[in-house]
Amino acid sequence: MKIQCACGAKYAFDVQPEMLNKPVTFVCPGCGLDSSAFVNSLVRQELGLPAPVAEALPVAPPAVAIVPPPAALPVQAPSPTPRVRLQSAVVHPADPVTAAGDPSVCARHYGQPAVEFCHVCRKPICAKCLEIFGYVCSPLCKQKAELSGIRLPEFAGQRDVVQRRFWRKVSFVSGGVGSAVVALLAVWTWWVWFGSTPKPVFSVRFAEPSYSGQSVFGGTDQIVFLHGGTLARHDMKAKKEIWSRDLIDPAKIERQVAETIESLRKAQQRLDNEFPDADPIKIPSPEKLTKRLTRAAAEELELYVRGQNVWLSSYEKVVRYDWETGKPVQEIALRGGLGGALARGDEMWLIRESESGRDIVTRLNLATGQMQTEGIGVAMPPTATLAAGPSAGASGPAAPVAGSKPLDPDKIAAQAQRLPLAGRIALPATLSVGVNQQRALTELNGPSPALPESGPDYSEQFELMPTHDGFVQFSVQLLERKMIARSAMKAAPAKSALDGPVSVTATAEIANEILNEMQRERGGGTVMEDQSRYQVTVRIPGAKDVPDWKGEVIGSPGMYPLRTVNVIAAGKSLTVLDKANKKKWEASLTYEVSGGAGSMDEADAPFGLGPVVERNGSLFVIDEGVLTAFDLATGNARWRLPSVGIAGLFFDEEGKIYINSTTAGPDRIRFSRQIDISERVNAVVLKIDPRNGKILWTAEPGGQISHVSGKFIFAINWYQPEEEDAEGNLYMPDTGFETPPYMRIKRINPRNGRVMWEHFQQRAPLDVQFEGNIIRLVFKKEVQVLKFLSF
Repeated sequence: MKIQCACGAKYAFDVQPEMLNKPVTFVCPGCGLDSSAFVNSLVRQELGLPAPVAEALPVAPPAVAIVPPPAALPVQAPSPTPRVRLQSAVVHPADPVTAAGDPSVCARHYGQPAVEFCHVCRKPICAKCLEIFGYVCSPLCKQKAELSGIRLPEFAGQRDVVQRRFWRKVSFVSGGVGSAVVALLAVWTWWVWFGSTPKPVFSVRFAEPSYSGQSVFGGTDQIVFLHGGTLARHDMKAKKEIWSRDLIDPAKIERQVAETIESLRKAQQRLDNEFPDADPIKIPSPEKLTKRLTRAAAEELELYVRGQNVWLSSYEKVVRYDWETGKPVQEIALRGGLGGALARGDEMWLIRESESGRDIVTRLNLATGQMQTEGIGVAMPPTATLAAGPSAGASGPAAPVAGSKPLDPDKIAAQAQRLPLAGRIALPATLSVGVNQQRALTELNGPSPALPESGPDYSEQFELMPTHDGFVQFSVQLLERKMIARSAMKAAPAKSALDGPVSVTATAEIANEILNEMQRERGGGTVMEDQSRYQVTVRIPGAKDVPDWKGEVIGSPGMYPLRTVNVIAAGKSLTVLDKANKKKWEASLTYEVSGGAGSMDEADAPFGLGPVVERNGSLFVIDEGVLTAFDLATGNARWRLPSVGIAGLFFDEEGKIYINSTTAGPDRIRFSRQIDISERVNAVVLKIDPRNGKILWTAEPGGQISHVSGKFIFAINWYQPEEEDAEGNLYMPDTGFETPPYMRIKRINPRNGRVMWEHFQQRAPLDVQFEGNIIRLVFKKEVQVLKFLSF
């Protein structure tokens, strides 16, 4: 006979007739379950006898102590189908044992105190039984309960229940973690590709292109923009035009076209009468001239918005337009033209020269429209000439070719590097044709007259310069002229690249040789360094107790008014004056001060402040190859940072400095006119600590930083090909492989200089303005507002 215990163990034994008289005792060696009664009933059935009537289960076992036998026989572990020796039940009369057992002791686990009764057979069970089977003593009772329909309560500490609850928690947590990961990936994908990148939120398109423009926010969801000759106000939220006004008078342009053509024809008649063999004057067509004059009239306009006051300044007048209707409500004529306009908060300072020679300053309140006019300075003879300013330093001699000028090496290299491979291969042949045409024109026109060796004497005249708290007058008088010629190009190679094998790999070398030869023919081989002696005078107008300061400098001088000091730069020297015109200190520089693209006005500094910046007790000076930080009080140099091509400086809220510079080396200063189209000079941005000049990080974002405000740092780079009839578009011949225009804006992480996102458009902007997470763009045919999310 084969049987299987409730614990799963299988057993086999032989049934013999004597088992009827001597009942067998069967205790499972695996789980300890006593199944003797069940086995005896199976034996009786096997021998053909009826099974005994099953006794009713006791409600509660009798309270009889059960004492285990004095010595238990060892039971060998069962094999897969073991044969078990059955033996008759032995009762020891001397043992105080009854058949029912003790209810305080577990029936399965001897010696363990009972804590509950089996809900099926009512046997006492211990805590271990509860942990394994729950409220039953064995799997058999559990099966009986299922067959009988007995509903068993669930024991919270049962092993299966605990494990099921554990895996339910694991599944729940795993599902939650998985869902969170999927959600985070979805949010990250959305953030990287959509949320954090700029998207258009407002756009206005135009049928005809314009070549100038501005845009300003004028309150909540209101934008006022100037697109060419069109002034308009729009509601960005409603995407609705409030009003629009054309500012260019077609009749006035038509009169100007007629007058210009008539004057050119008269000039041609005089030329024919006096010089019959001279080349004729090229008279443009009325259509082309109309386009040029319309574009020039639009480029004169400047837009200012303060609150709900819209102002436009031009060469002839300043006009205020009504916020609700766009109609002109106030007009200020500028006699003698707009000499200078400077916005200072809610004020605009209009500077012009009177007939007596004194400077007239009109302070216009842009918020109220009120004006106040005053005369500043001393009257000077009208024939007086202003001395050379800070930008009139080194300049080349007159080019020997009529109408030509030295080439711009940076511009030529950039144009050549934008050409595709086919354009670069064809470049030497295209340049050769241009050189031959230029030489033919030179022979026909003859040599240009040479300039005199010495320039005219400069008479003293004060130039009015605005400061943060008023004005200062600055004058220059030439004492002794001294110009020194210096070579700005490397010597021509001893062996021409054309003498060797001409191949595709030698294209750049051949093009460089041709371009540098063109540069020498145009007079770009040398530059003139100004070593003249000048006397400079600084005067504070209206301050009677402040004497004038006069000093002598070497080199072309220029003055930079700052918040607490005025700085005079001449050649490689620096002189610092306080606001009482007392000299604080002098210093020497490595190179001459470089204006670069920096601005003295923080409100209008698209590429940073410079070349002289005052900040937190330091004076930062940018020369051609070094950024120097001076102690403003003593003039001691705190640190120097070599870098060629610094354009300007930005400061963040913590005082850290962001520098727009290039990867060029010192040779670019020494050989400033040398052309090398294979040399790539990239824009580089450096973040430094202003205390010691330590570089915190360096990045090459592909453009220069144009805006720094808190966590928002933007670098921008764009390219706009020159038009065919643009003046001075003589640098590179037309190869037919011109790169299309583009604009690339990148947001820079202020912590490490990495690019957070990039926005690209296949067109170049006319105006770009940043305001937090909003970017305003003006294109030739569109005004666009971009916005991105930021936390």
